Amino acid sequence: MKKHLSLVGALLTTGMLTTPVYAATHYYVSGNVGVSSFNNIKIKTASTGVLEGTAATTPGIDLMGAAGRSFGNFRLEGEVGYQRNNSDTYTFSRGVFPLTGHFSVTSYMINSYYDIKAGAITPYLSAGLGLARVSLNKVPDPPVILNETQSALGYQFGVGIAVPVTKTIDIDARYRYSGTSTVTLNGSPAKLDISGSGILVGVRVGL
Repeated sequence: MKKHLSLVGALLTTGMLTTPVYAATHYYVSGNVGVSSFNNIKIKTASTGVLEGTAATTPGIDLMGAAGRSFGNFRLEGEVGYQRNNSDTYTFSRGVFPLTGHFSVTSYMINSYYDIKAGAITPYLSAGLGLARVSLNKVPDPPVILNETQSALGYQFGVGIAVPVTKTIDIDARYRYSGTSTVTLNGSPAKLDISGSGILVGVRVGL
C-alpha cells in the first residue's frame, strides 16, 4: 500500500510541474480500476454478537463507474462499484485453517467531492453513502457452503488527484476507504460486515 501511495505522490508532483490547466466542463462520466484490500472480516454469532472467528482475504479487484456534475469546487455523482477478495484463512479457537470461496461488495453510491484548485492539478476530498450488496460465494461453513447476498448500508471516503490531459479528459488517481453496515446471514447463524481500502486509477471525461 505504501508503494501505491508513493506512486500517487510522484504523479502529483509531476502534474504540478508539467501539466497545463484546462477549464472543467460541468457534466462528466468516469471509470476507475484498481486493487481492493479488505480488512480481516470478523464473523460473530447473530443472536449474541460473540466473535466466532476471523476470515482473512487476499487483495483483489476494485472497479468503479460514475456520472456526475460539478458546481464550482463541489461535485455530486452517482456511482456503481464492485470489489472482490478471494478467501484466504479462517482463524478461530481451534486454530488457523485454509478458507475457500470469495467475498464481494457491489455498491450503488451517491458521492460528494470538494475539489482543491492547485494550479495544474486538482486534489480532492470525497465522501459517499448508499446501498451495498454483500456477497459470499462458495465460502464453507460446515456442514453447508454459503452462497448468498445481503443488503447493507454502504459508505466511503477518500482523497485523490485529477491531472488534466486535454480540455475534457482528466487522469484520476485516488485512495478510498469503504465499508458496510452489519448483515445477518440466512445460511448460517452469523453476522459480519466488510470494510477495507482501495487504490484506483482511471479517467474522467467531461461532456
